[in-house]
Amino acid sequence: MLNYRIHGEPDPGTLPLIVLHGLLGSLDNWNTFASKQKVDRPVIAIDMRNHGDSPHVDGMSYTQMVEDILEVIDHLGFSNIDLMGHSMGGKAAMLLALNHPQRINHLIIVDIAPVNYPPKFNALLKAMLSMPLDSFTTRREADKWLAPTVKHPFERAFLLKNLAWDENKKLVWQCNLQEIARNYLKITAWSATAELAYSGEALFISGGKSDYVTTENWSAALTHFPSAEHIRIEEAGHLPHVETAEVFIGHVSNHLN
Repeated sequence: MLNYRIHGEPDPGTLPLIVLHGLLGSLDNWNTFASKQKVDRPVIAIDMRNHGDSPHVDGMSYTQMVEDILEVIDHLGFSNIDLMGHSMGGKAAMLLALNHPQRINHLIIVDIAPVNYPPKFNALLKAMLSMPLDSFTTRREADKWLAPTVKHPFERAFLLKNLAWDENKKLVWQCNLQEIARNYLKITAWSATAELAYSGEALFISGGKSDYVTTENWSAALTHFPSAEHIRIEEAGHLPHVETAEVFIGHVSNHLN
């Protein structure tokens, strides 16, 4: 089963908010949101398959991700939930809502749309796979090695959170990087048929400096989610829940409350 972390006290009478991270992220990406959120409910952050402390397994299809998430929800004893997902986690959340609408009360999708995206991180994944981890004695050395490929320090820090020290005091990838890279085209894709639609409440939050939710992509979102609302945080990029946390939390709280 997937690794998860519960923020707050579970209450049988209150719907939890399940939060799902994006590609090469982890449940830690939601720590700031969970500590500052203004909704009176537990927040349950999940490590997606092959990420964080969740099992290393074969496959990275969104159908498999949906099955993983439902297993956690059923294990915790919730019949329905509020669900929020960012990027890859947002696609998994959308597919879950489309196929199991009775399980979802509110749906929040962060900087992603139900479309195929170009595989623009192929070079990045190849660079990460080729990193000579055995030769590094500090994280700073790993950061320096990756700098020519990933020039922005914030983005490098985000990616290098996937490094961990093993029992031999060697740096290793905590995520299953090989399996993620092998399935990268599946992660960028979207295969749900246009006939599938979710009529419940849905909020899409995108970053004004991000190109993930264009006018065309928003039209595709409305095909599947006709009742959806779209809020654009102009100062944010692809990580509005991190880059503009207070503004993001305000929008989520208003939607859920």
